Amino acid sequence: MRLFWTPLLAILLLAQTPTVWAKDRLIILAGQSNMMGRGKVSELPATYKTTPANVKYFYQGREHPLAKFAWFGPEVSFAHDVARAFPKDTIILVKQAASGSLIQQWQPGQALYKGLLRQVGFAEKAEGEGQVDAILWMQGESDAQSNISVAQQYGKRFDTLVTHLREDLQAPDSLFLYGQVNLEHPDYAAGIKSVRQQQQAAQRELPRALMVSTDGLGKQADGIHYNAAGQMELGKRFAKAYIEHMK
Repeated sequence: MRLFWTPLLAILLLAQTPTVWAKDRLIILAGQSNMMGRGKVSELPATYKTTPANVKYFYQGREHPLAKFAWFGPEVSFAHDVARAFPKDTIILVKQAASGSLIQQWQPGQALYKGLLRQVGFAEKAEGEGQVDAILWMQGESDAQSNISVAQQYGKRFDTLVTHLREDLQAPDSLFLYGQVNLEHPDYAAGIKSVRQQQQAAQRELPRALMVSTDGLGKQADGIHYNAAGQMELGKRFAKAYIEHMK
């Protein structure tokens, strides 16, 4: 049968063809030292020492290439995996981290919280305002090693952080991915257990909040901070969770 090209046929064919629209994916990374990163850049594979063409990375108020400094965090492998999964999109990463910080210091109105919003503002000024797609969070080690009363308040403060951050970023449906604390210290066993249990409970209580396992990640001699291999794997686990839920 001969097929005649008509406007109606064109419309029918277009209706059956999925359209992939490019978009800006604004993703925030925040937390304490394991988000800041203690992995040595010198130990990165060569492919990770470059920045994918569709990735923009903002840190300390300005755009930088990935792996520019002596140390790196989960942003490197995360950026490469997400850029590969969404090649038509622009991946805009904004990182704000503070070593040794307690979650109390990240509550609304506190300096670190205000600083995070300011960092997002710098990126939006450079790239144009966009919807925050996801927030990646790696923090809690300090709370777990504090006194037990501080550790026991982690879940409540985490809930406040997630809720207010989504409100202030005007991103109520943003995905919130967080790494579970992973450390061993006999003096703080009760606090560590408490924080981990509250993190497990949070993904059942908060919408679109997903915990990422950190079990088995390579660490430095202190047993707290992830080494280069651990940081690369942490970023890949964050990326896997992000990609699976966005696709």
